[in-house]
Amino acid sequence: MLDDVIARYIQCYNDRDIDGMLDCVTDDVVFENISNAGGSMRLDGKDMMRQVADLSGNAFSYRRQRLVNVVSGGGKAAAEIEFEGKAAVDLPNGIKAGETVKVRGASFFEFRGNLLCRIADYS
Repeated sequence: MLDDVIARYIQCYNDRDIDGMLDCVTDDVVFENISNAGGSMRLDGKDMMRQVADLSGNAFSYRRQRLVNVVSGGGKAAAEIEFEGKAAVDLPNGIKAGETVKVRGASFFEFRGNLLCRIADYS
């Protein structure tokens, strides 16, 4: 079931299990992160996603995503997500080390077979 892949991806994210996260995606996965604060990022492929996951995991001493609601069908899914984390370092968006970040957003997923081929996070 496709919702299970999303839940596994989020659990691996929370566990900082990068290999587990990457097991959920295609080799040519597209990952996008779009923020209301004005920043955006696009990554193409598993290798690029691994590099950024390694770096971003170190930006927070604690981080957790929670799936609030998931709607799926036709090889696509939309999820309401809550993120909470504690910055380990000063972040480019002005958040200082030690500050807690809480964000509610949406993630959109597209599938190829039983793997995620596109992930777009909006916050």
